[in-house]
Formats: sequence, C-alpha cells, structure tokens
Amino acid sequence: MMLYGPLAVWLLISFFGPYDVTQGIYSKLLYIHVPTVWVAYLGYTLTFIYSVLYFFTKKQKYDSLAVANAKSGVIFTIVTLLAGSYWGKQTWGTWWVWGDARLNLTAILLLVYLGYIASRQFNKDLAKTAKNSSFIGIFGVIQIPILHFSVIWWRSVHQQASILSQETVASGDAPMSVDILTTLLISVLLVTLVHIFLSKKFRISNDILWDDYLNPKSRAKI
Repeated sequence: MMLYGPLAVWLLISFFGPYDVTQGIYSKLLYIHVPTVWVAYLGYTLTFIYSVLYFFTKKQKYDSLAVANAKSGVIFTIVTLLAGSYWGKQTWGTWWVWGDARLNLTAILLLVYLGYIASRQFNKDLAKTAKNSSFIGIFGVIQIPILHFSVIWWRSVHQQASILSQETVASGDAPMSVDILTTLLISVLLVTLVHIFLSKKFRISNDILWDDYLNPKSRAKI
C-alpha cells in the first residue's frame, strides 16, 4: 500500500491536474518530470552520504543504503528522461536536443549510476566491491550541482528554475499559479514516498547479500 497508494494518487493528479494555458495539456508533464528529477537528486545525494559513511566505518548497513538510493535514483532518472523527451517533442518538435547541456548531462548522470550498479556485479568479494563502488557514489554527486546550474552557465532550450530562481525569491511573487504550484508540490511529496518505499525494498535485498557474505557457510562456497 505504501507504494501503490502514493503512486496511484500521483498518476491521477498528473492526469487530471491543472495545466498551463500557454503550453497546453502537455504542461501536465511538469508533475512527472520535475518531481522525478528532484527525487533522483535526493537519491544520489543520499548515495553520496552513505558511501562516505561506509568508506570510513565499513558498516554494511551504509553500503546497503547507498545502493538502495542509487537504484531508486536510476529509476527516477529514466522516468525523468522519458517524460522530458516526450514533453520536448510536443513543445520543441524534437525528442532530443544534442546541443542542450542539461539533457546531455542528465544522460551522463544516468550512465554513471548505471555504472555504479553494474560495477557491483563483477566481484564476489562484497566488501571489496562495496569499497570500490563507494568511490563512484562519492564522486558521482559532483554532477548534480553542475547539472542543476547548467541552464545558467550554458545556452539551453530548458528554462531556468521557476520556484527557486533569484527573481522569484527577490520579488516574493509566486513562480506559477497557486493551483499548479500546489499540485506540483503534492507530486514531489508523493514521488518522495514512492522513493522511500523503493529504497527500502532495495535495501532489504542488499542486506540479504551481506548476510550471505558474512555468514561463514556462505563464504565457504565462494
């Protein structure tokens, strides 16, 4: 219920929620594209934190939490790219703009964390694997501020931030209509709840791997 409830409500409000008159009905993709990328940022940031904790403490719970958040982050990054590409097709007339920094950096971000997950499949020594992958978890987070500010630093077809822009903060004006903003914030909350559920499930599966690894009988089979 913790997964299907928030997921169902999120999809319903994304479908039936208010939309921008100028962009038309496709602007409802805002409720999918924006929450998923922010929750992906959250997942990768937590991966960074838990990777640092594992690197210094070698406690397997931190590795499990790092992996769990990375896996959930990858799922939401894929959804972000799919929703963004479809939205781009409807507004820009193309699925992908190769000259756009944010698009390309998001794709690279996905590849890095796919590499993080894939790197854990090549060595049966889980402790060594966890140590090696923690480096990716630690240094991979560097991409997030670069990605976030890319629309300011480089020419981009993406618009700059609406909610946390300097102009919005300075003026105190609402960045968008109240109904759209409220729906967007509710969507972020719902997607966060889905992330919590997914990361919990992924953590349990990784905890099982660690239990098998640390169990003497299991280690004797390796």
